[in-house]
Amino acid sequence: MYVFYRGVFTFIKNNFGKGDIIMMQIAGIIIAGGRSRRMGADKALLEFGGIPAIARVAAALGEIAEPVTVACGEKEREDYRFLRLQQAADRFPGCGPLAGLHAGMSVSPVDWHFAAACDLPFASAAFMRYIMDALERSTGRAAAVPVSVSGKVQPLLGLYHKSTLPGLEMALSKGRFKVMEWLESLDVLYVPEAGFAGALDGGPSPLLNMNTPEDYRAAADWLV
Repeated sequence: MYVFYRGVFTFIKNNFGKGDIIMMQIAGIIIAGGRSRRMGADKALLEFGGIPAIARVAAALGEIAEPVTVACGEKEREDYRFLRLQQAADRFPGCGPLAGLHAGMSVSPVDWHFAAACDLPFASAAFMRYIMDALERSTGRAAAVPVSVSGKVQPLLGLYHKSTLPGLEMALSKGRFKVMEWLESLDVLYVPEAGFAGALDGGPSPLLNMNTPEDYRAAADWLV
């Protein structure tokens, strides 16, 4: 089990013996500021019941991580100031989500980071804890990411250890921007969405993301 107190998760691991405690602080990274070409508007600011998607993600991350950082390009920084969260500017602008993950981990003083894309409006704190619980039961992993019920890996809603940062920076420096290509170089725990208690209850998937106006309308319909 775990207890959250002032940004520190205390994991009590049964296999270590009664009373043994491991302390792990987790920082949150919101990956934002993409080009949103297919959407035609900034996905982060699309509203659900009057609440921008990025604010929904920030609220969920705020329940399981501290601090929470918004990783974005320079031109988007003013747009996201309403969140009142610290920001990290991309050192590799225009290079996609990996640049955001790199920016967030680069300014963080802790080892573990929960990264979440800004276009995952139903990514709940409960689902994030589910991924954390799965990692707790594993050993020696550098990352933990979910796999949807349909079998699709979602690397932009997962836990990453800071030991992955040098390899990430090297990939970006060499112009390798594909998230899945980089992910395959890590020791990753793949966590099935199907094991989450709320995965098959008829509600929206926590892995539902938005790339087109049709995706947005479909996501918004869940809140009607």
